[in-house]
Amino acid sequence: ECDEADKVKMGDHLGMHYTGTIDEASKTGDPGMQFDTSRERGVLERTIGVGQVIQGWDKGLVGLCKGAKVVLIIPPEMGYGSKGAGDVIPGGATLKFDVEIVSVSRPPPQPNLFEELDVDQDGVLTPEEILAHFRREDPNGEMPPGLMEKEDTDKDGVVSREEFRGPRMSWPMCLEMLLRNSEPTVLGLAV
Repeated sequence: ECDEADKVKMGDHLGMHYTGTIDEASKTGDPGMQFDTSRERGVLERTIGVGQVIQGWDKGLVGLCKGAKVVLIIPPEMGYGSKGAGDVIPGGATLKFDVEIVSVSRPPPQPNLFEELDVDQDGVLTPEEILAHFRREDPNGEMPPGLMEKEDTDKDGVVSREEFRGPRMSWPMCLEMLLRNSEPTVLGLAV
């Protein structure tokens, strides 16, 4: 048990150990078969509530404390659905995860893409600044066709902060808006 402030919340960055198996009650797959474990690779680190893990984890780990050990039974619709995952998790499988919460922290701050792209800090993005972004990973990279036309809505040859549609809010602000605009749901999870 831990203080309410220390419990896992949507948006927290977790370090976890887990072992995943096909649940004994699964209608598909080989019940009891282990398909993955972090115990041989090291701690898995993910941010909860933002789609970095299956929905059953995003929902089922909220409210736990650092050091907690829990068994999550994940129905197919909150796991890998009717398609499954690779060759080891068949479609429609109910999954069982033994999870240990090793660490809980705030996620690292997300960059403000507009500020990153605006190299000369003049408050507008030139086609050259945008192209430089795409060439960071690939020296031959090109700007996606039509990007400048879509972003430069006033057709003045640059993209202002107001016109920019990429990510530009801080991570905490983004999470706050996400949480404020989402409806609570009843879960089909066994914990």
